[in-house]
Amino acid sequence: MLPYYSCPFVSQNTGSFNQPSTYSPYMPTVVNPIAPYQNPNYTPQTMPLYNEGSPMFEELENEGTNEINFPNSQERQPNPVLSDPPAQTNITLFKELTGYPNYGNPSGNADILYTGNRGTWNFSVPPFLFVPGNLRAQLIIRAVLDDHQNVPVNNYSARITINGTIVHTGRLQLEHGRPAGQRFDNWRNLTFNISNLRRNNRVVIENTSNAGPNDWIAFDWMELRFVQR
Repeated sequence: MLPYYSCPFVSQNTGSFNQPSTYSPYMPTVVNPIAPYQNPNYTPQTMPLYNEGSPMFEELENEGTNEINFPNSQERQPNPVLSDPPAQTNITLFKELTGYPNYGNPSGNADILYTGNRGTWNFSVPPFLFVPGNLRAQLIIRAVLDDHQNVPVNNYSARITINGTIVHTGRLQLEHGRPAGQRFDNWRNLTFNISNLRRNNRVVIENTSNAGPNDWIAFDWMELRFVQR
């Protein structure tokens, strides 16, 4: 280490031309510090030595090897199990039903047919999708009975027609909606094949239940689904 030196600032009076004034230091004389090796009270420190087998020796020896773990060839990660089947074409025309502001889930809305009522819904297929023979069609109706628990479920029935062809008549495999008076959580899907698909498809449902005039069947949504043959 080089010894430390200081140079005090001085002020020079230039009031008298060609007559320099005396120098007056602003700071006292600085005494240079004594280097550590010149200080009689300085005791140099030595590196501690650890014997082989001591805990500190093992800790220092393993300090650099704990950060990198080389995988064992016998403990390799398993290879992924994958498949890549050909993609299938499924096209859906979806119709959300919103006639009554309750019971539907999750929309909160549903269409309702009371005993003796008849309802009609239409599905228009876009021209670029209508390729007869390439796709087969299905109609999915999400439905449920009313929440009138005192009426037997066997008393409810319906007649469903698609493009003039009856696809169902009689009892529906449905239960009373629950929870009562709220959004039902036990809707079920009714699926029917369409044998005479057209550009404009007409769905007709008639409530033929043997129940009271205020008993009803609810429909949450309908879906016209095209599946590749």
